[in-house]
Amino acid sequence: MPAYSKEQQVRKNRLKPKRGRHTAITDKCSNEVKRRATVEPEGYLVCEKCGKSNPEMGFNRAHMINASQYGEGGQPWNIAILCGPKSETGTCHQWADETAEGKAWKLQKRAELIEYYTSGEGRHWWTE
Repeated sequence: MPAYSKEQQVRKNRLKPKRGRHTAITDKCSNEVKRRATVEPEGYLVCEKCGKSNPEMGFNRAHMINASQYGEGGQPWNIAILCGPKSETGTCHQWADETAEGKAWKLQKRAELIEYYTSGEGRHWWTE
């Protein structure tokens, strides 16, 4: 086991981040996803699946690879803006997480976003 100095032992920040921080959506990533889902020049958000701009239940950020499957929250190609919470039947977030068709859509959308951020227009917006 490594020996830590007294200064390292009493400091306020953890030496090693907790596992949950890996899946937490970072502010930088959240801002980029909101930029991507914003209609220009009007400047309002839309659902990346259905295109609604004013859903009943509001918008949620959804992992393309679910957090329970250790999907990263700091990568914009793994996060999408979808309408409604997962717990509400009939929302895009619920459809994407709980149906076979939705899961296939998430994989396809993630592949499109990886392409967008690696060799498409998004590479100018996102640097790690």
